[in-house]
Amino acid sequence: MTDWVRPAQRGRQRPVAHAVLVDDDAPDLSAPPTARRGNGNGNGARLGGAVVTAPSRPPRASSGDAPTVAMDAPPQPAKTRRMAHLRSLDGLRGVAVLAVVLYHFAPGVAPGGFLGVDIFFVLSGFLITSLLVGEFESAHRISLAAFWGRRGRRLLPALFVVLGAVGIYALVIASPVEAHSIANDGLATFSYLANWHFISSGQSYLQHFSNTTTSPLRHMWSLAIEEQFYFVWPLVVAGAGAFVGSRIRDPERRRRLVRRTLVTMCLVLGVASLLRMVTLYRPGGDPSRVYYGTDTHASVLLIGAALGALTAGAPAIVNAGRRLLLVIIGSLAAIALLGAMLAVATDASWLYQGGYGLVALAVVVVLAAAAQPGKNPLARLLETRALVGLGLISYGVYLWHWPIYVWLTTSSTGLSGPFLFIARSAVTLAVSLASYYLVELPIRRGRLPRWHLRTPGVAPLTVVTVVAVVLLIPALTFPSVAAVPGDRPSKATFPIAARYAATPRCDTGTPRPSPLTTAGHPLRLQLVGNSLAGEMIGCLGTIVRRSGASQDAITQTGDAICRVESTIRSRTNNPKTHPDAAVLFELPIPDSQFPPSERCPTSRSFDIELANLLTMWKRAGVHVFLVPDVPPARQSTPDATLAQYQAAAQRDPSNVTVVDGGQFIRDVNTQYQWRMPCLPGGEPGCDAGGGVAVRWPVDGVHFCSDPEWSKHLVCAPRFGGGERRVAAAIATSVHATMQAAAGRPTR
Repeated sequence: MTDWVRPAQRGRQRPVAHAVLVDDDAPDLSAPPTARRGNGNGNGARLGGAVVTAPSRPPRASSGDAPTVAMDAPPQPAKTRRMAHLRSLDGLRGVAVLAVVLYHFAPGVAPGGFLGVDIFFVLSGFLITSLLVGEFESAHRISLAAFWGRRGRRLLPALFVVLGAVGIYALVIASPVEAHSIANDGLATFSYLANWHFISSGQSYLQHFSNTTTSPLRHMWSLAIEEQFYFVWPLVVAGAGAFVGSRIRDPERRRRLVRRTLVTMCLVLGVASLLRMVTLYRPGGDPSRVYYGTDTHASVLLIGAALGALTAGAPAIVNAGRRLLLVIIGSLAAIALLGAMLAVATDASWLYQGGYGLVALAVVVVLAAAAQPGKNPLARLLETRALVGLGLISYGVYLWHWPIYVWLTTSSTGLSGPFLFIARSAVTLAVSLASYYLVELPIRRGRLPRWHLRTPGVAPLTVVTVVAVVLLIPALTFPSVAAVPGDRPSKATFPIAARYAATPRCDTGTPRPSPLTTAGHPLRLQLVGNSLAGEMIGCLGTIVRRSGASQDAITQTGDAICRVESTIRSRTNNPKTHPDAAVLFELPIPDSQFPPSERCPTSRSFDIELANLLTMWKRAGVHVFLVPDVPPARQSTPDATLAQYQAAAQRDPSNVTVVDGGQFIRDVNTQYQWRMPCLPGGEPGCDAGGGVAVRWPVDGVHFCSDPEWSKHLVCAPRFGGGERRVAAAIATSVHATMQAAAGRPTR
């Protein structure tokens, strides 16, 4: 630790100086432009990369003061001196929020921009721990009430403005079901439990490609993790300080032991959190639980906290050679982080298998290097006016950019491409500046008008109450799920129902299908696609097995082709899993409509992905069945995939067949239905009117009629009328085509 601060001299004791932030992780950064690094001349003395001057009178600590340096000389309490804040850390905060915004607004530019959140986490862990350690070393205690009060003044006002705006949107603009969901997200954000709410509610990509809207509060998961850390960590630091302080009287020994204890705790807990992430992660699965969990993502905060405990906010190395080496290593780490932001995808397995620990270590090195005095090109780069300015308003930018992304879309603005990017960026910047100068700074500095209230607490209490009521109204009174319309099956659906009744199905009382064999062995069917194919796994697999064949499902709740292409190729080329036929049932949603965390690692279009797979399957001798999207309920016009698939079948009719997957859920006029007639002997889900629901009420596209289906992706038999009919349609086509190819009569 002696490399970070100058040790006390023997004989006449001189205070050991160390920089301590006395506000919070995002202090009042509105210091005048003249507050910059000193050059070692004049009255200023360099310490921890800052200029330390002796003020004419003791400064008054307030939530609006810039960071200060605390000077502690045993056994007297430390004196407090003013210090210009480190502009390089402001710039690092600006880099972090810029990366996050680019990741959301232009994911093709910065696919790894989500790592900006981890930069925020490291900064928060470092600065908050520096504050707590500095307070304990100077006052021998930590005022928890004062700490949490500063946190509230710093974070809550701007947050309540965003929650109020989102609540009004839910009440006035959103549909009732959407408003109910958004309001629950708001209440979870209100209590800083948003990350666990998103995990427990099972919010998945299905909310993004159906006609439901992405929650404008989805990004609040990271603030929830930070606030949970801000609540628990001061208790840990205070407890460790009290435990060590009660046993050691010598101030210098106590200071060193408290720091070492905290560093050890940070490292142990950080490793435990990292191991938790590694053990919970399942390659190829949904990483949301691992990514959103406080227990799994706390390691990044704790690595930053370890540096804060080690240096108490003064990471300036005294030895010039070691300082230069750190700056060089930090610059290389910054280049590596930039490369990761430009290339890494969210589903990269290495991130969840220890990679986030490496990212946090890289950020810590960059942070420490940027804080070094003297010739420091990394610090100079981060101190550029644009990055520092963005860092000043980073909290507001983070709060507002995602709601603006959700609200300003091509459909709502008529803009697309770079014009939509410019519009979103301009609105985000304008709203964030207004939030900073009209809400955040005045409240932090106590300069809001008091309106001559006898009880000052009435105003904030009123704001909190109004926001809570705005969110509670839709949460308590609006419906949580949509329901399938109560339409009775029309006469035009009965001929279709009769055909379905005579078709091999997966339920009881069904005609038994004829055996499916090829080249002397039972047929192997490969099922590929996204959630549409996922709905077919159970029922289609039952029909296939009744035919003596087998099914191998390769599905993904996302853009299935791009995510599982390597798996498809490996199983197709493996003699043990080589299929004789493949069914592709894919909803080719444009990548831009997925949440950034679920977008394709590649930027290839669906046309290219399809052509590559068809070529691969043809070379392997696999007959391909292409199932176009089934038009939504109450529509009859197929989308572009039908023409695309028909063109592929015309080019290669001997190897490609187009399947009419919706033939049993429409009427004779090709109008697709919400409900179809029940089987003559009845079936699960049959209602009193003789109909059975066949579409998902949330979007009218999927086939399970359970309104809560997206939360578990499992369809009970009473909701599976649509899945049974579409699976029967696919199985019928496979049977007819493969038996015809074998020269046998079909059933």
